[in-house]
Amino acid sequence: MKDTYDKSLPFAASIRWIKKETRDTLSFALRIEDEHIRKAYAFAPGQFNMLSVPGVGEAPISISSGPSDDILLHTIRVAGDVTTALSRFEAGNVLGVRGPFGNGWPMERAEMKRLLIIAGGLGIAPLRPVLRYMLKNEKPNASPAEIPPLIYGARSPRNILFRDEFRSYAAVFDVHITVDKADPQEHWSGNIGLMPPLLDKISLSSKAPDTTAFICGPEVMMRCLIEELLARGLRGENIFLSMERNMNCGMGTCGHCMFAQKFVCKDGPVFRYQDIAALLAVKEL
Repeated sequence: MKDTYDKSLPFAASIRWIKKETRDTLSFALRIEDEHIRKAYAFAPGQFNMLSVPGVGEAPISISSGPSDDILLHTIRVAGDVTTALSRFEAGNVLGVRGPFGNGWPMERAEMKRLLIIAGGLGIAPLRPVLRYMLKNEKPNASPAEIPPLIYGARSPRNILFRDEFRSYAAVFDVHITVDKADPQEHWSGNIGLMPPLLDKISLSSKAPDTTAFICGPEVMMRCLIEELLARGLRGENIFLSMERNMNCGMGTCGHCMFAQKFVCKDGPVFRYQDIAALLAVKEL
């Protein structure tokens, strides 16, 4: 029988290392202190944990490590009281963790169908476990038709998260990166502009009805891209997106993350597009 623990109660995790990803974004590698919980803990790509700082509070943070990685990674943008407090932590400090919570990405669909991954800004953090999983389970001698596109957009080159990892992703994915703008001193030679035009660089056409899309990023970005994908023949039931709301309890009891009749923390954060299409007000084509 698999060991269990009470996910509603916080457990201690120590910080093994901290990496500064961008000016205001940090990645924290954690190790669960309790051996029993460490053995029992398992998460699905797309789930999140509640990270807590004593005397300050807790915040929902997506898990950004791969399912089989030997560390538990969380990537945060410093924006509120909890994340500001976390930004002052150092390796060796201990924080509280509850979880994992929520529904993740439907990885079985990624195995069965052609996959398209689209991320904007910090939205790549909840998708990084998918990328790590697929990198580890790379199909040898995959045909060009089996290589999944990966589209990522950031405000500027210096805001690209996990920038040093994209070279390894290129071995498995057809990678396309764009930035909103680039200063001359950044020596950026890649795409500049919005993300939808990058869809013209990948081959969908006849494969569109059998393509599954995983999308995470700012809501306005996701609405725009979903409309573009529908116009290109993707089916609404094959589009999945990760939503963000003010999640306090992680278990659907406090009501802070209500999304119409759904709880983002419990029914999401990953939703099938068709289940929330009316809430996003994307025009079906």
